[in-house]
Amino acid sequence: MTQNDFFIGVDIGGTSTRVGLFQTLDTTDFTLLARFPTQPLYEQQMRHIVEAVRGVSGSHEHAQSSPTSVGVSVAGRIAKDGRSVILAPNLLDYIDRPFAQDLEQVLGCPARLAHDPVCGLLAEKRFGCLRDDDRCAYLTVSTGTGGAFQLCKAGNTLTISIDIGHQILDGNTRPCLCGQVGCLETFTGGRQLELRYGHPITQITSPTFWETFSDKLALGLLNLAILTKVEVVAISGAIALNNPFLLPLLQQKVDALFKWGRLKLKPATLGENAPLVGAAFLPAIPEDTIVH
Repeated sequence: MTQNDFFIGVDIGGTSTRVGLFQTLDTTDFTLLARFPTQPLYEQQMRHIVEAVRGVSGSHEHAQSSPTSVGVSVAGRIAKDGRSVILAPNLLDYIDRPFAQDLEQVLGCPARLAHDPVCGLLAEKRFGCLRDDDRCAYLTVSTGTGGAFQLCKAGNTLTISIDIGHQILDGNTRPCLCGQVGCLETFTGGRQLELRYGHPITQITSPTFWETFSDKLALGLLNLAILTKVEVVAISGAIALNNPFLLPLLQQKVDALFKWGRLKLKPATLGENAPLVGAAFLPAIPEDTIVH
């Protein structure tokens, strides 16, 4: 690493995108280069990202230099090689595009992609509330509902992306934006709820709505704990962060459901910055330790 090295993290959510510059990967400190609405068209999104990064490369401090690496957190399922998006109900135009290759060709540095909860988990594990937990997960409750979990044993770590929002709930007849019928996300995904109710979830104050919301999400978390053996989950995402009553309500409902185990829910320490921080040091993580 040289004095002129700099690293780029990009967080592409279903609603907004942020681009950050990191002088080092040993801290959560970064400079926010750009924040803009996530563009539904891939070419427009790529242009916004490249313009933000090239603005840094043209500055006095980093004149004529390229980033050391670019890591991208995406609200969608990533291909096995970590280089393209293969499923993204909220970002349909991004599917099967050569995302990492395009960034590498334009910016002249290595690029990697990962599902946004994978990046959030990596950040919370390294800097946040999951540092001391070997069987842990990260849940984002926002435009969509995504998750990832990590198992550590004898120095070996495996981080696995999961489509927790697209598990099927028995008796649920609601169609999901992913094409399936009965997904958990039809009860917990911000975009799907906005389409159903005709206004943003921020305008919903009905206690009955939030009871149903938390009932369904607690069931999804219980399934996660039973299937993966995780013991702790960091909860983040705009819906969770903007509704502080939700976490204790979820914990209460999970405790009532889980009869022979314990699943502890924690607020993500890094808040909305977790996916961006995790994205920045994603290229430094061995690819074979992440299951996309």
